[in-house]
Amino acid sequence: MKKAVPFILLALVLALAGCASSPKTDAKNADWSSRIGSYTYEQAVGELGKPDVLSESSEGRTAEWVLRRSPNVSFGFGFGTGSYGHHSGAGVGVGTAVSPPPSGEYLRLRFDKEGQLAEWTKVKY
Repeated sequence: MKKAVPFILLALVLALAGCASSPKTDAKNADWSSRIGSYTYEQAVGELGKPDVLSESSEGRTAEWVLRRSPNVSFGFGFGTGSYGHHSGAGVGVGTAVSPPPSGEYLRLRFDKEGQLAEWTKVKY
């Protein structure tokens, strides 16, 4: 079992690296101000993919895409014993959990009723 632990940890690290979510283009460095009034929601979805957050109101749509997110990883180790009648046993367990952090950097694009880009911001949570 001790020889398998480094391989398990390596596999976990590689899996987490593959789970990072980011837009298809370099949205972080794009000149969004020049796109106001001439860039549509459909173009954004085509370029950035489906938004991570989408809300609609009478004024239009607001969509957010993740620019930077690092997963939180926690490891748990446990040891337990038990008995049933004349039998007893012991066990060791290893667990992992990955959840998105409450913080990150997002691109927020607000589109007017006609679907044209009206405003953009980068938001840090």
